[in-house]
Amino acid sequence: MDTNQDSGVSSLAEIADLIDEPIEDQEDVVDQPDEPELSSDDDQQTDPEGEDDGEEVEYEGKAYKVPKELKEALLRQSDYTQKTQAVAEQRKAFEERAQMLETRERVLNETFDKAVAVREVQSRLKQFENIDWQALVDTDPVEATRLNIAYQQLQREAQSKGAELHQAQLQAQQLTQQMDQQTLAHEEKELKARLPNFGKADSDRIMKNLDAYGLTEQEKRMAMHSAKFVHILHDAAIGREYQSSGKTKTLQKVVEAPKVIKPQAAQPKPRQNQAALDRLKQNGRVEDLAKFL
Repeated sequence: MDTNQDSGVSSLAEIADLIDEPIEDQEDVVDQPDEPELSSDDDQQTDPEGEDDGEEVEYEGKAYKVPKELKEALLRQSDYTQKTQAVAEQRKAFEERAQMLETRERVLNETFDKAVAVREVQSRLKQFENIDWQALVDTDPVEATRLNIAYQQLQREAQSKGAELHQAQLQAQQLTQQMDQQTLAHEEKELKARLPNFGKADSDRIMKNLDAYGLTEQEKRMAMHSAKFVHILHDAAIGREYQSSGKTKTLQKVVEAPKVIKPQAAQPKPRQNQAALDRLKQNGRVEDLAKFL
């Protein structure tokens, strides 16, 4: 019996020793499984709300996903950029046209000066037309030779100045054509903005409408050079067709339809029997009331 008690005490002591062992020593006995690390893809999957916060915007031809707060700022920036580019293009076109006008004015002034010079030389040449060269040679051959040399020099000068005048006229004509083409391109662009679907059928409609007013071909071409005038003529032609189709008459009939007379309230019956009224006041009988009504 004592032996059993000793063995029981020994077992309790062993259990106590196990309890008192440090936790570090137990790590060698049981291996704890490692926790899996979350990758960046897992982070994105566990945060679905972050994906919904962004909105796609287009910037310089590419699509980007940005927070909602930045979308309006980028749209404002894009609108500002477009307006700035439009203003820059208009400014460039204005400067090019101003430079072309200045060059054209200079060429026209030079052309005028050259034309004056040519006219002056031609006037001097006419002075030699009245000379009797044969008689002058017989009477004064030296003077005839001198005048003949001067006449030949004036002829060469007239040819040279005439060539310069012709070149200046061609340059002025080319500048005028360039300005006309530039103006036409500008008006076509403005007309496209005003009437995006404008085509040959619309142009023919306008021409047909202008024929009704007796305009000449030159006047019609001049009218078609302005986008504003074309827009006005386009609307006028449509209105004229609408008027000639008879729809305006139908509309006029609707407008001129007779007004509906509202029924008026029934007028009270005139009091034709004053005696019945007096009797009704005196006795208040139903028979007198019936006669009064």
